[in-house]
Amino acid sequence: MNLIKPIELFGNELCSVQNPSSYTGGEFGQIVKKHADSDSLFNFCVAFPDVYTIGMANQAIKIIYNGLNKMKDVRCERVFAVETDFEDLLKKYNAPLYTLETGMPLNELDMIGFSIGYELGITGALSILDLGRIPLLKKDRGEDDPIVIAGGCGSTNPAPFSDFFDAVFIGEAEGGMFDLIEECAQMKKEGALRSEILAHFAGHPSVWTEDMSEEKCGHSIARRAVWSDFGKVPSVESFMPLPNVKPVQDHGVVEIMRGCPNGCRFCHAGVYYRPQRAKEKQLIFDDVDKLVNIAGYREISLTSLSSADYPDIENLLDDLNAKYKSQNVSFQLPSLKVNSFSLPLLEKLSEVRKSGLTFAVETPEEAWQLRLNKEVYAQHLVDVILDAKKRGWNKAKFYFMVGLPFPETDELTEEKAIVDFLIDLQNRTRIQCNVNVGTFIPKPHTAYQWVRQISPEESDRKLSYIREHLPRGKFHVGTHDINTSYLEGLLSRGDKRAGQVILSAYKKGARLDAWENHLKENLKHWESAFAEADYDVKESILRERSKDEPLPWDSVSLGVAKNFYKKEWDKNEREELTPKCAPNCDHRCGVCNNKTCVNIDNKPQNVQKSEQIVGNSVYPEWNIPVMYRVIFEFTKKNGGEYISHLSQVEFFNRAFIKCNLPVIYTTGFNPLPRLEFASTLSLGISSDAEIASTVLYEDTSEKDFIEALNRHLPQSIQIQKAFIFPVTNQRRRESLSTGLWGNIYEYSFKCAPEEVKGFLASNLAKPFLEEDSLCDFKLDENDGRKLIAKLLFQKDRPFRNALEEYFGKKIWEIVTIHKIKTLAKPDITGWTSEINAAYQSSLEAMKKHSEMIAINARFKEKILSPEENMNSASDNAISYFELYDKIALINRQLIEQRDSLMAKKTEKSKK
Repeated sequence: MNLIKPIELFGNELCSVQNPSSYTGGEFGQIVKKHADSDSLFNFCVAFPDVYTIGMANQAIKIIYNGLNKMKDVRCERVFAVETDFEDLLKKYNAPLYTLETGMPLNELDMIGFSIGYELGITGALSILDLGRIPLLKKDRGEDDPIVIAGGCGSTNPAPFSDFFDAVFIGEAEGGMFDLIEECAQMKKEGALRSEILAHFAGHPSVWTEDMSEEKCGHSIARRAVWSDFGKVPSVESFMPLPNVKPVQDHGVVEIMRGCPNGCRFCHAGVYYRPQRAKEKQLIFDDVDKLVNIAGYREISLTSLSSADYPDIENLLDDLNAKYKSQNVSFQLPSLKVNSFSLPLLEKLSEVRKSGLTFAVETPEEAWQLRLNKEVYAQHLVDVILDAKKRGWNKAKFYFMVGLPFPETDELTEEKAIVDFLIDLQNRTRIQCNVNVGTFIPKPHTAYQWVRQISPEESDRKLSYIREHLPRGKFHVGTHDINTSYLEGLLSRGDKRAGQVILSAYKKGARLDAWENHLKENLKHWESAFAEADYDVKESILRERSKDEPLPWDSVSLGVAKNFYKKEWDKNEREELTPKCAPNCDHRCGVCNNKTCVNIDNKPQNVQKSEQIVGNSVYPEWNIPVMYRVIFEFTKKNGGEYISHLSQVEFFNRAFIKCNLPVIYTTGFNPLPRLEFASTLSLGISSDAEIASTVLYEDTSEKDFIEALNRHLPQSIQIQKAFIFPVTNQRRRESLSTGLWGNIYEYSFKCAPEEVKGFLASNLAKPFLEEDSLCDFKLDENDGRKLIAKLLFQKDRPFRNALEEYFGKKIWEIVTIHKIKTLAKPDITGWTSEINAAYQSSLEAMKKHSEMIAINARFKEKILSPEENMNSASDNAISYFELYDKIALINRQLIEQRDSLMAKKTEKSKK
């Protein structure tokens, strides 16, 4: 297998794309199984049909990744959809799309599995296949091509995707897919062909294939796999790897419950994840421990479809706050039903830091809420908001939908009801209202699967009314794109004919349609594909279905009997509620059986809350008499050069949080380790010598400091040296940036040596070559394309700008830059300035002159060493470690003077 090494292949042309570290791998916590000549591992790739920043916030991807990698015969790696700029780069280099861990070309895999969380990801999936050189249509694939499968909430109607996927796994991966992949791996080991492995995969009762039948694969309906042991045994770890780029949701996630008891009639996810299964408290605590102490998170989401319905949720939050409050860990419940939201719950959620208040109201009319099987008590909502305001919240978010199947009149429409409700709520609470309104899409496998979808024109009229009638200032209104909803209707309820429409739109250029900015560009492609179709696409999207007609998704069962959906529709018409799911309920839907059932048992459990915390408690800097400043030098290369500065800061913050070093924290709302960088390195520049500092409240050896941090940093960012010395509050600490002089770089030009010399002889280079510029340059005698450049910090960016102007290209097209050393000013403090007056007299008695001569001699001896090829201008700069060796001397003397004065004062008071 010819592995792709993106850093070697693309070089610093990666700087031409957005978020280049999305394509380099190397994340902390990634799992790499090295390739060998006799490699017989089953090569599986879990694919997410959207960009890296979305996919790395997806729990399903990490569950599948970590679950499969536990198997010794399976190698599981990741791939994500790419932005168009990286697609262009792949095409320029004639390279296939590859996996992140080891760079396997997608067309050389055994199997690729797409997690389809939402239907609009289908063009992203086709893009991944296309760039990976895998035939888009399953009929065109042969024995040498990977098996292409899919799964997830967005694939429970496989008909529109049937041309593209060889098979679709229906249900929870832990409920059977892991075992199935392991069986496929064993078959490969025994020499089975692709067709034999696919036939075995298709024989699983939870696998859908277009031509499945009792005769061919033992079943004609694919039945959802359910993990009955959820909440009873440890879940697959789902927090590693930690992303190189900050994802859209950057917090730890613990799934405290799977399924939802409420049975909202419009909710597809509520059916997909039935039945309700609550996780045992001890398992929740074990998960949180890992997120805090291994992953370094300080904000944890306790997730489920309705988190406040977790049994005894208030006591759970009490126990979690009691254990983790000292580490500044906060907890949030992102999915809350209004009637489950209590005032005590609000208080517990705000104990460490306040998360956002979000309420999914859907519709404000009581009769319509009964139709949805979802009650929202308006007065209770007002009480919660008023109490939240007393606790410091000043805004709340509300979700509504238009297009629900309600009997509207001229006097009462959805849009008017929403506006009236919100204005009344705002008048009563005076809270800032962020309002999000979407268009309802009737989903398969729900009681509303037969109803019509409103047209884009109807949707636009309703949403425009809401935007126009809610006063600005009091309300911030966001509405879903009407075309997104329209397209989602095609993809969620379409039949096999929709596949040709999808393929046509993709070939015309449609990509990443879940993003509004992309869909605006792609809309013309979809409209053209609609026009070319041999059926009325719009009519198929919007039409009402008969209760008796065959539906495209009838070959899939989520466990709920079709007759149950019909009964729920009849209750909708009667405006009648269905009670919550519960053990031995009186409204059996068909999901529960002898093996799978509602699990809400929450008897008192002996949770190990007194367990020793591994990570740091938050230790702010108040009035610590003696602290210990750390100046450290780290490398940033082998992919680290494509990690942004903000991501770098996040890596160090998390590393300090996890490593159990006595770090001093900032104060305020969100305490973070005191961390400072001498400078910000531009994207694409590698470095052997980045400088940063922090402050400790206890002395620590340099060796222990380096080893502790490096264990929690990615290999592309590693600490090489550290210098620790005592500091005192009696003297202001010098900032690293104040001490910055400049840098020494190696510039490796991509042009001929003569062109490099031409630049150095040009007027553009002249300001940097003059004697008073303090800059030095040395061309390599053996390679005239290599230039050693010593640049004053103020000249750094102007020098690169001069190169771009001379060559007429971007800097990454001209040269590859590597930083060799970061240099400091020789004296930024003065021996007597900025020092507390109480110590002036004693300091003046120091023999500074002879000491300065000795220190300067050391500076000159080190900096002017022959191997550095630098001239006398180096007198203007020293290494950071030598600078702070001098500063450390001052601090030690101050501490000695202070201790001496305190001792004399104590002795005097005794007398």
